[in-house]
Amino acid sequence: MSKLSSILPSQRFWITIKSIGHKRCLHTTNKYQQEHNYINWVKPSIGQDSGLQIYNCVAKKNVPLIFPSTDYITWYTCGPTVYDSAHLGHASCYVKLDIIQRIIRDYFKLNLVTAMNITDIDDKIIAKSKETGVNWQEIARFYETEYWADMKKLNVSEPNLKIRVTEHMPKIIAFIENVIAKDYAYCGDDKSVYFKVQNFPYYGKLQKLNLTAVETTVTPTTVGAVNKMSITDFALWKAQKTPDEPAWAAPWSNGRPGWHIECSVLASFLFGNKIDFHAGGVDLRFPHHENEEAQCCVYHNTKQWVNYWVHTGHLNVKGQTEKMSKSLKNTISIAEMLSVYTADEFRMACALSNYRNAMEYGDELMQTARATLNKFKDFDKDCQAYLQGKKKSVNLDGIEILKNLSHVKRQVDEAIKNDFDTSHVIQLLLEHNTNISRVINSGTDTGLTTTSCLDTIAAVSNYMQQILRTFGFAFTMQNAADSVISDCHVNVNELLEDLLRSRKIIRDRAIATKNNKLFEICDELRNCLQSHGIEIRDHSNGSSWNFTGNKK
Repeated sequence: MSKLSSILPSQRFWITIKSIGHKRCLHTTNKYQQEHNYINWVKPSIGQDSGLQIYNCVAKKNVPLIFPSTDYITWYTCGPTVYDSAHLGHASCYVKLDIIQRIIRDYFKLNLVTAMNITDIDDKIIAKSKETGVNWQEIARFYETEYWADMKKLNVSEPNLKIRVTEHMPKIIAFIENVIAKDYAYCGDDKSVYFKVQNFPYYGKLQKLNLTAVETTVTPTTVGAVNKMSITDFALWKAQKTPDEPAWAAPWSNGRPGWHIECSVLASFLFGNKIDFHAGGVDLRFPHHENEEAQCCVYHNTKQWVNYWVHTGHLNVKGQTEKMSKSLKNTISIAEMLSVYTADEFRMACALSNYRNAMEYGDELMQTARATLNKFKDFDKDCQAYLQGKKKSVNLDGIEILKNLSHVKRQVDEAIKNDFDTSHVIQLLLEHNTNISRVINSGTDTGLTTTSCLDTIAAVSNYMQQILRTFGFAFTMQNAADSVISDCHVNVNELLEDLLRSRKIIRDRAIATKNNKLFEICDELRNCLQSHGIEIRDHSNGSSWNFTGNKK
């Protein structure tokens, strides 16, 4: 990796400026930032305070989450560029965002309307077409279909609105015309259209960049690009380079839109001049989201287009310092991961890392996620076994249990409202579950069924399942039998319960007679079920089963 690629975007900008040797570029801030203080985040003046605090990259701190409308909330996510298969870097981003969306919808009971674009025309798609000889549209549709299939395997909810770039070219062209008319864009001699960064006083607010006051006319050799007025100017429209390159007719030239303008237009088309949430990986904050915000503020005549930017941390492969990306050829496919770990285990890894934190993917992380997930599954099965009378009844203090549950609920609520701190939520639930499990597994039979507090244990179990379901864990959303068998009239629950009752008779006889042969039969039956992904757990008054999916 070059020294330049390991430096932050703002630092790369300064190195680039200095390497050019432009004598008038060595100012600490541009003249517009000197005349106008950096615009900070603007708190919505109208709306309902959710009680949530969320990190804001413009304010550089947690800010209150205000919803302007009680009818619905808008959320736009930058979707994939469909030229290749999605990898775990993409998966971690979309799973983390899915957890947040589910919390907003299911925990806070808010009407969240989500949208995602599909970038189905891009330099990389064109290059793939030339490399393979396959039509660029076929490539885009193939990988788009594969992407949605991968998201389904990861239990990521589909957006309410899906929108492709190539189906909205007239809107993109009209948007660019508006920006040109306001003197925030210009057409170069190469017939491409560029945004005038030096004309926009608030450029750099997402990244807090210090830009230079570059000259309004600079020679191509100075900036290393054809007739750009400034090195910071970016393309709204790219002129067709070769006759075989896909292109659309526009007033300036045949060509295609730049990457940044695509999301600006599509999100504006769907949600207008204000968006509540705009999300993507942290690598999109600059320049992609910065450029989106600049374009849309100009188009909509506003100082703030997006109220809340949501950026997820990178996923790195353990032992590597770079983020996972196709260009670095260090990717792991979603299919590769799912051949070793389950979607729920990967989701747990994402929940444990929190959405803004980086993830270091490797066996250590995934084994921790698997162990954590199994603790929740074990707790649920312990509760169910206790409620079904398969464990000895214990003299419990129902008032104390409910008091502790109320305390945990308050702590969980505080953690969720603190920038969606899912990692802390998982920790709180595990600690509480451990305390409950220790009591109901104590094995001290009081014989007092009136003090066994079945209702309070059921209440605790329900709450744990509710939170995990809110985070999108699939094992809480369906009966385990649904994963074992489908389109069949056999009641798998009843079948397994009958099987376990028969096994219990054999096991009880083995205990009474100390017959090793009978014990071996019980073990063989357990191993047989385990080979089909069904785990058997023996308790004092019976046995319970759990579908793990881990066949041995």
